[in-house]
Amino acid sequence: MEPRELVAHLRRLASALRGALPLLERGASEASRRLDVAALYHYASMITRSAYVDQPRPSWPGFFKPCPTGRLVELPEPARASGVDALEAIRRRRSRREYAARPIGLAELSTLLYYSVGVTGWEFDWPLRAYPSAGGLQPVEAYVVSESVEGLEPGLYHYQARDHALCVLRTGSGLLRRLADICLAQEHVAEAPAAIAFTVVYQRTASRYHARGYRYALLDAGGVMENLYIAAEALGLATVAVGAFYDEELCEFLGVDCYTEFPVLVMPVGRRAGG
Repeated sequence: MEPRELVAHLRRLASALRGALPLLERGASEASRRLDVAALYHYASMITRSAYVDQPRPSWPGFFKPCPTGRLVELPEPARASGVDALEAIRRRRSRREYAARPIGLAELSTLLYYSVGVTGWEFDWPLRAYPSAGGLQPVEAYVVSESVEGLEPGLYHYQARDHALCVLRTGSGLLRRLADICLAQEHVAEAPAAIAFTVVYQRTASRYHARGYRYALLDAGGVMENLYIAAEALGLATVAVGAFYDEELCEFLGVDCYTEFPVLVMPVGRRAGG
């Protein structure tokens, strides 16, 4: 972003916060007015009968990111059934941080990606995704960090949902260890055979919903998280949602700018320990 654009951006934010002050004064304590920036954003993005926060409003970036390297790995067809009832999978769902020292298969990874963020249909030229999304704008992207996936070289990949394929961003071992360090040294991340990092392309949602789009994008990511939990449960695999990480380090690791696209979640996946 150019300096002039950044200044204009900050001025719009300041204006929105000034408009929120009367609400903040009525509904928050002195301590939270001084310290809680999340509450400030919440108040600044409220919809009232007399006001709707209409800035910033970026341009629409499209539904899909291109593959910058042009190197694609085709994924197997995702499973169409698992033999596990959907209600049973929801009832069994747990956060599992222990993984067997065995790889997962590329077909299993394919199924996890498809049922979390995959394109499950089309309505004319509008993609329909596995997760519910505000306005159908689909801001969530998925990145795979592979260490021990059968049929897949260790490395970092971006999931190309339109083609159900992986874009090779870089290859090499040890990336999960680095990811675990970025996730505040949570060792279980490094012990999984793979991890899926989810980001949000904020512009997709903000292009229609303005500043309130940040709320909606996070709700979308929550739907993706639960999809992956349920898909892992249906396959007899283990996963857990990790929301603690050094943001700028994870952005650099994934190759995103932390502004128009930023990480929201990391989910290691693997076989269940003892299974």
